[in-house]
Amino acid sequence: MRRSLSILVSLAALTTGCAGAPPPAATPPSTPPPAAAPTAQTEEPGMQLPGDADKVPPPPAECRAFAERSAPAASCDDRNTHGLLADALGKSDAAERDGALAALEGCGKLPVGLGRALRAELAPVACGDVLVEPYLAKPPAGLEPELRDTLMGLGFAARAARLVREAPKLAAPYSKARVNQFVSGPLKHWIEGQAKAIYSVSLHGSNLEGYGKAVVAVEAGLADLRFVEVARSAPVPDEMAKDPELKEAYFGALEQALEPRKNRGRDAALVGLKKLAEAGVVHDARVERARKLLSEVYAGRRIDALDSLLLPELPAAAPKTDAERLATLLPTPYAERVFASAKPSDAALLRALVERGLPKTTRAKLEADKNLAAETRRLLGRALFALGQRYWRAADFSAAASALAGGKLGGALKDEAELVAALSAALQSGPKDAAEMMLRGPHLPKGVGDVAKLDELAKGKGNRAGLAAFDAARLLEIARPAGADAAYFKAVADRYGKAAAELADAAKKRDAKDRQKAAEDTAKAVAPSSAR
Repeated sequence: MRRSLSILVSLAALTTGCAGAPPPAATPPSTPPPAAAPTAQTEEPGMQLPGDADKVPPPPAECRAFAERSAPAASCDDRNTHGLLADALGKSDAAERDGALAALEGCGKLPVGLGRALRAELAPVACGDVLVEPYLAKPPAGLEPELRDTLMGLGFAARAARLVREAPKLAAPYSKARVNQFVSGPLKHWIEGQAKAIYSVSLHGSNLEGYGKAVVAVEAGLADLRFVEVARSAPVPDEMAKDPELKEAYFGALEQALEPRKNRGRDAALVGLKKLAEAGVVHDARVERARKLLSEVYAGRRIDALDSLLLPELPAAAPKTDAERLATLLPTPYAERVFASAKPSDAALLRALVERGLPKTTRAKLEADKNLAAETRRLLGRALFALGQRYWRAADFSAAASALAGGKLGGALKDEAELVAALSAALQSGPKDAAEMMLRGPHLPKGVGDVAKLDELAKGKGNRAGLAAFDAARLLEIARPAGADAAYFKAVADRYGKAAAELADAAKKRDAKDRQKAAEDTAKAVAPSSAR
């Protein structure tokens, strides 16, 4: 039986050690530096995974339609480019949208490669390479290196997304001999092949720049984290399953052995999220998947903890022009290119852009402009706060506070700006980014618990006072120190009580009351027995 335990635990070690260590997440791998980026006219080699392509499962059947859809010559002369692209992106049916984007690939008014990149972006994640590989096999003249890297990244990300999905299965009965043979045979060989393929994808991705590098890092990290579930679900011999002590020893040893793989996946995903934050991406399905999985694997260091903060809802975007309509639909990394020459201080266009994020060049121009109108400052502050909230970036909170400091607003807009500024003031003393937050453990810097400005706003009456009280309580919960006593949780409960009394929304009132009771119960539980 000890041999069974040894072989099963070695399974976990296999997931962490085979195929060599992938490139470190925080720094480039120790390989020769990549060659200088080719010019836009240089032909790019086809995307390959040398020696490991056979380990990547083939694209799912749904990808065939995307691969076979042709890109006819198109003209943009009959309507402006923004309108055509907005029409295509606005189609809810995936096939219709892809067909409309394919028709725009020959549009000379769009950056070369943009149409194909958007098709790969919006197709099912696992289908990206079927659109990218044939395109890059004979790249068109004028394809710029940054967009080429985006295309390559989407292709490699698709391959990573197909890895570690269907592990070999062993049917019952689970005798010691059958389990040992399965683990040391089919399962071992599958794990080795998948790990080598992840390594190869990661290595290719590490030589890309910008958004392309980001998407590969995220998908490779998620693939690494899927190994954890494979190891946890491996069959256990019946003899071991019936022995509680031995079973407990096995799973304890298993979790220890899995820690390096978990950390590897975490680090890669965090590198990807850092790059996405730099691109200004806020609302994106890939970001949500990565944050969700990281929060599940590392429950004590929740990257999504700030999502529960309450802010006034931004009025729905009401685009009046084709450019504004396009800005609400275009993923942020591509808005960077399409709106590069747009006037960022246009409040209507900025409101449309922040529906998805804040392109980095738009941000740079706005932050450099000392004469922004108050409404533009308000929108910039909200967009910067959203970035900080999504990625735990102290610099974004600091920038939001600065942006809001110079605006002269009145009424409800002034109330909103003061609340966002107060939240930003507390959070700007927090972790540098999500990586620092997760690596340092569950306890945050003391500055995050400085809710004095929020408490000042909570002294008033009405909905803003309720929002401020709720957010102050929530920050104190998130930043609670080790050994927080009954008085600490009582203070949290009091703030939730204030929020419940002042909030206008019925659902938010109920949430505040529930949180108040939970904090009161915690205060009672941690109080000395003599004080109960």
